[in-house]
Amino acid sequence: LKIRGGDLPAQDVYQLSPNSVKQLLLDILQPQQQGRCWLHRRQIDGSLNRTPTGFYDRVWQILERTPNGIIVAGKFLPQQPTLSDMTMYEMNFSLLVEDMLQNIDQPEYRQIIVELLMVVSIILERNPELEFQDKVDLDKLVKEAFNDFQRDQSKHKEEDRSEEH
Repeated sequence: LKIRGGDLPAQDVYQLSPNSVKQLLLDILQPQQQGRCWLHRRQIDGSLNRTPTGFYDRVWQILERTPNGIIVAGKFLPQQPTLSDMTMYEMNFSLLVEDMLQNIDQPEYRQIIVELLMVVSIILERNPELEFQDKVDLDKLVKEAFNDFQRDQSKHKEEDRSEEH
């Protein structure tokens, strides 16, 4: 089993010292490591199904303010009967959320959805008057955010070009 990092030559994992294997595992699995690119971090976190502390509670709170439910990757999480049949702290609710997230093929995209749910929950927490009127389509929100990002990047590039002339 060979492993390679950056421009370094491939090394046989079986030839590494125990301390080197331990360090390699720590380098791969530690989410706080500085210098890791956002894509790599999201791939690892998504692959390991990592969620922030309080994540499922926050999804519950979003669902309370979303009468028509949440949809992601074709999987629908309805507000009712979910809220009436379960409690916020019930393991079955966490499993239901995980069932919704497991339809996402790409681990980095799964992690973006987890981050999006955290952002939505914070927005709702800070704005108690807000409530969703329609289904919350997380895929659509990510796509709109990406399109906004591309549009902003294009504007910045145009501004940079006009400043050069």
